[in-house]
Amino acid sequence: MKICFVVDKFPSLSETFVLDQIAGCLERGMEVGVVCNEMSFGKDGNIDDSRWHALPGKVVCWWGRLARYRPLLRKWSGRFWDKLSTAIDIAHAHRLQNADVIVAHFGNNGMRVARAIKRGRISAPLMTIFHGRDVGEPLHDDTLARYKIVFEKGALQLPVNAFFRDALIDVGASPTQVMVHHMGVRPSEIGYRWRSWEQATLSFISVCRLTEKKGIEYALRALASLPRRNWVYSVIGGGELLEELKGIAANLGIADRVTFLGPRPHSEVKQRLRDAHVFLLPSVTARDGDLEGIPVSLMEAMAAGLTVVSTYHSGIPELIEDQKTGFLAPERDIAALTRKLAWIAENPKPCEQIALAARKKIEADFNADVLNERFAQIAEQLGETRVGS
Repeated sequence: MKICFVVDKFPSLSETFVLDQIAGCLERGMEVGVVCNEMSFGKDGNIDDSRWHALPGKVVCWWGRLARYRPLLRKWSGRFWDKLSTAIDIAHAHRLQNADVIVAHFGNNGMRVARAIKRGRISAPLMTIFHGRDVGEPLHDDTLARYKIVFEKGALQLPVNAFFRDALIDVGASPTQVMVHHMGVRPSEIGYRWRSWEQATLSFISVCRLTEKKGIEYALRALASLPRRNWVYSVIGGGELLEELKGIAANLGIADRVTFLGPRPHSEVKQRLRDAHVFLLPSVTARDGDLEGIPVSLMEAMAAGLTVVSTYHSGIPELIEDQKTGFLAPERDIAALTRKLAWIAENPKPCEQIALAARKKIEADFNADVLNERFAQIAEQLGETRVGS
């Protein structure tokens, strides 16, 4: 069976869930190919794995040689970008014609494939996976119905949480064609290790891109208000807010206890997770509507034995139950977040049981091996419909 993944950039360190899903398909004997806007081989050693170079279905740019001009065309064409890009997509749609199933990650890519299907250039069934910004921003702008063509021409919509599922159904997606499919992690590759802070400096950590929706500003402000003073905080990841967040830490008088490490290799991230106590990700809805799906970084931290702290945001409550498998505070509520952190600081023993329950939650409901098997079965069923047509 030939399965084609349509993504923006490949491979991408911020989209390891795509790589994991591809790996799962390869393990099940599928011929996997990737169609993308930009190849990043050689640009990021953290994910420059030989497996991605040697995919049996190959990695190609949708626009071919025109791909290098895509950013310029988008800038120059302005309000005509949608028509221009669609015309080029359709002209190069032959790159997807040999697939038995097409998997588009993010709604924008699903829409591109759906338009080519409408023009008769592609006949393979389409699965579109909705992750976060692709739902949040159009929800914010009241334009989520833009995906009508995806609903009409696609075979399945696979949002990563129930919040997104309901939003898609509300704007016209058929309930029979919308199925929640969580992203996950492989617990077998993440060693569980509980570390008490009863007689130690309490170590907080965040791993994320430094964008508004990650809520790191609120983490800094809550930590600055924490009664307990013997703590440190490591922030792994880069992004447009890095310098602003450094300034906030300095203004709060906590810069000596906060370390911004920038992007780090995954092996180093795993080691730093093992050495930390509490994983902090107080996600918020960004001003432009950008949302989380369910952050994989939270799953990794829960599998590793950290106490996790996040917010009642998007699909996160599907992963974390407050005071059962972690801790949740309302978005942007610094006082509530501080209370959660203060309780954790003074109660390491109860947190051990919460961390153990969190590991079991990942093993049961967010196990990538199980989820990838389910995904492969869904893809095979769709592929059979094409073979039989």
